[in-house]
Amino acid sequence: MSNAPLVLALAIIALVLIYLSPHFDDALRKAYGRWRRRQREAREERERRERLERRQRESPQ
Repeated sequence: MSNAPLVLALAIIALVLIYLSPHFDDALRKAYGRWRRRQREAREERERRERLERRQRESPQ
């Protein structure tokens, strides 16, 4: 009987986590999407600058 409160507390915590898991999933997906978008935009900006620098070097002046 001495473990009953611990088991009850763990069961309640497990139920709360199961209940909130869709919310956690949505939040993680949104955060990952934002991170991917920032990475993609940074890469595109880097590539754009590289193309611009290449054109400036290649163009005779």
